[in-house]
Amino acid sequence: MMSRNGYDLAMSYQPPVTYVQIQKPPVNGSAIAGMILGIVALAIGIWAPIPFFGLVAGTVAFIPTLLAITFGHIGLAGSKRLNNTGKAQAITGLVLGYLTLAIIAFSSVVWFAFFASGGGS
Repeated sequence: MMSRNGYDLAMSYQPPVTYVQIQKPPVNGSAIAGMILGIVALAIGIWAPIPFFGLVAGTVAFIPTLLAITFGHIGLAGSKRLNNTGKAQAITGLVLGYLTLAIIAFSSVVWFAFFASGGGS
């Protein structure tokens, strides 16, 4: 079937172009930060019970430990808002942060008791 200008009418129809908008899944940055800081804190804080080197390691690990706990709590609260996105990461950051805090606290008590009893001299 030909039209007046010479084009085939059966071939001229094109289906409408549909564009699909891809949405990124929500990301819980606080939960990710808490988990990473928890891993860093544990990697440094695990050295706290070792003589002399542990004093430095416990002191250095204290800052990422507090940040891991803080971001873990913020990420856990944010996961409720984001339909549980990042909940496992936030819990991992909290567990690692509190575990490192316990290691540092226990090591500090042992070190203070050791030096208070005169064991250092």
